[in-house]
Amino acid sequence: MEENRTPSSILIWFARVSGLIISAIWLYYLICYINTVGFRSLLSPSSTGIILFLLITTLSIGVAIAWKHPLSGGKFIIVLSILLSIYNYFSVSEGQLVAVASQSLPYFLVGLLFVQSQVKEGEN
Repeated sequence: MEENRTPSSILIWFARVSGLIISAIWLYYLICYINTVGFRSLLSPSSTGIILFLLITTLSIGVAIAWKHPLSGGKFIIVLSILLSIYNYFSVSEGQLVAVASQSLPYFLVGLLFVQSQVKEGEN
């Protein structure tokens, strides 16, 4: 029995594993953040944490969608990671590029991996 070791199958598994790791890290961070400030203060009208919570949770759901449907899930992740980078850039007072690079860029790269894994090998 021969395993299918095409570049696209390796790429899809790399995207799945890295997406799972990144989502686990950021969901753990959000759970610790909610545990610290409390869920009620997260939902207060003056809090911008709910936007970050919704974006990270939706991106993690996008990784789960991309596991089954890589092309549509990858495009979904790319769009949401761009929205997350815009949010991070304008909500952080100092270190905007660090916030964008640490949160948005990993999801963006995972989305690109999912989309790239669906490109036919003969196309360029």
